[in-house]
Amino acid sequence: MQSNYEVEEVIEERPVLVEPVKPDVKDPKSNAKVILNLIGLLVIVAAVGLLWTFVPAFKATFSDLTDTFYYFLIAGFIFAMIDGAIGMSYGVTSTAFSISMGIPPASASTAVHLSEILSNGIAGVMHYKMGNVNKKLFWLLVVPGIIGSVTGAYILSSLEHYSKYTKPFVATYTLILGIVILRKAFQMMRAKKAGAAFAQKKKITNIRGLGLFGGFIDAVGGGGWGSIVLSSLIAGGRHARFSLGSVKASRFFVAFMSSLTFITMLDHLRWDAIGGLILGSAVASPIAAKVSNRISAKSIMIAVGIIVILVSSRTIIKFLLSVF
Repeated sequence: MQSNYEVEEVIEERPVLVEPVKPDVKDPKSNAKVILNLIGLLVIVAAVGLLWTFVPAFKATFSDLTDTFYYFLIAGFIFAMIDGAIGMSYGVTSTAFSISMGIPPASASTAVHLSEILSNGIAGVMHYKMGNVNKKLFWLLVVPGIIGSVTGAYILSSLEHYSKYTKPFVATYTLILGIVILRKAFQMMRAKKAGAAFAQKKKITNIRGLGLFGGFIDAVGGGGWGSIVLSSLIAGGRHARFSLGSVKASRFFVAFMSSLTFITMLDHLRWDAIGGLILGSAVASPIAAKVSNRISAKSIMIAVGIIVILVSSRTIIKFLLSVF
């Protein structure tokens, strides 16, 4: 009996190699995501209800849905899925597609920014709760960003009657962004093969100027806040996590103010395109968050870059042929 007791004591003193089964308790973060999704859904329902009640043009448009609505519904879903996978390019893809479908640049930019308000608001709250928002960096970006976006939206809205001539300029901008996206994809591939990161540049200091420029170009071109501001901050030596959180949080206010300016300035908006883009991106957002890690970011960036270049080139070529 003594020997058995000693053996039992020795066994009890050995470290447990098998991890004990954890109780089935839900992660608080997952609960927070569910609550945010519900809040987002309620915001969408409330927004649609207000537009339906107080904007007769919105009600008239959706009483008899056009084919354009369904085209933009599918496009918004695809572009939001792409954005969820690589964290960028929603604005440039949406704008390039909108212009190729004959939507004037100001209306295209309005659709993009209205559809981004909700998604960036939710993303900004989540980043703030996770401690990813640098308050000083946020304020340095948001105030100049709003000024730049409102100015850009005002100028583009004022030129809406000359959309025939502003389209090729915006298409040229999206063409350049397409090339930038493609270039980044190949840089990522080369860096992975080399097994080393690129050398970091000197830390960027002119944050206000960057926010002002990014907000202006984002409003005029229908996108680019993330591509310009976030890329510049990270390339300029800023911490990637705090840069991403601050840019996402400030993006909500930039998109909101530019959208308000567009709605105030424009007499006619393509609510069929706007509604399709908003609904499609809203449906895709929670799905994109789940599947983003299962998709090759480099492959998607290459595909997006090529598509944006082709679509933008088509718009430019059509303009040149109409002139000459």
